Amino acid sequence: MRVKPTPSSISKPVHILFDLRTYKQLSMSAGIYLADMVDAFLPALQEDDLVTIVLGLTTLLPWEPFEHPSVRYLIAREDPYSTAGKRELAQLCRLHQPDVWWTADAALTPPPRTKRFPIKAVFAIEAMRHLYGTRAKKSLLRFFQPLQARKNLLLADALVCPNKAIASHTVYELGLALRRKVAVIPSGIHPIFRVHSDEEVLQMRRQLLIPQRYVLIASTSATAHYLEPVLAAMGANEEVSSVTCVILGDADLPNHLREVIRDCHLEGMVRFLNNAKLSPAEIATLYSGAFLLFEPSQDVAYLPSILRAMACGTPVVCAASQANEDLFGQAVLRVHPTDTREWSQALTTLTLSTSLRDRLIARGLAFSANTTSTAMAKQSFAFARQLCIDPAEAIRLNHHTARHD
Repeated sequence: MRVKPTPSSISKPVHILFDLRTYKQLSMSAGIYLADMVDAFLPALQEDDLVTIVLGLTTLLPWEPFEHPSVRYLIAREDPYSTAGKRELAQLCRLHQPDVWWTADAALTPPPRTKRFPIKAVFAIEAMRHLYGTRAKKSLLRFFQPLQARKNLLLADALVCPNKAIASHTVYELGLALRRKVAVIPSGIHPIFRVHSDEEVLQMRRQLLIPQRYVLIASTSATAHYLEPVLAAMGANEEVSSVTCVILGDADLPNHLREVIRDCHLEGMVRFLNNAKLSPAEIATLYSGAFLLFEPSQDVAYLPSILRAMACGTPVVCAASQANEDLFGQAVLRVHPTDTREWSQALTTLTLSTSLRDRLIARGLAFSANTTSTAMAKQSFAFARQLCIDPAEAIRLNHHTARHD
């Protein structure tokens, strides 16, 4: 169920501490989910609301810092996973006394709670991999983080998910006893993702050296194996052999796909772009200029690429799943995840059928118009207020019935 704030929750001010010390270590989709919400909280602030953003020494955010009397930034100097880092967080909470501690990293230990400072701990869960913490460099951390992550989530006051499918799988993994702590706050789209003019797209293509006709795939090295049927379909499709495939991902992605590209005879037809080296404006224009977006991921996870493409007026071809059907309906073209022929046929159909392409664009724009990051931020603040006023009532209003798709 979606968050249903009561009138009392709307009037009470709230102080949220967003813990972004490990933002750089988060997965791409987790970073997007958290960043879009935090970047939109200014319109969601009510009178006397406060926001404290805790960053690490090397944290780089995709937005400019806000200059607002109700927003403050703090820099943490200790390793967030260390004992010193836990003490530093506890000291910051005692000093600033926030009502809610909010993070997207399940491996982070919540600050200690006392009767005098009953802070609420909220974890934003956008994928099943968050149940196992972040990828640590030290071997001991890689062993202990999964155990610590599950312990943190079980002890949290609330878990926030962007859709029901992820909430259901979270409950399935952690146990039915947790279902009354799971809330669904639908994800939103940052306003920078919009339909761009031909001139803006041309300038972006010249800057990034991208040809006029290209399809876009947003992936990471963790989900690279899902791209194999799509790349095989492009290699076997002679009718659209002039189309370039632009893959937006992390720095390690090319190493995972080098053999696949060679086997599919796609040398010279695939272009890799590092998501970390592009500005949000460049990424938005990249989505807007694409002929279509391929999203082959089969994970039960938040897929920001689909929403971004819709908002930019780009047709979407995604893997068929119950979650995608429930979320996007007829606004996307769904194909069998591993059937190379279906991926190839979808590309050919959208190339030859202008009417189908126009219908998908119109449906995507209509769908994305109702999913803004500002609405997501407002729901997040309303949920935090309700959680502070009456946790039992907040859990009851946001009760989630577990089901496994």
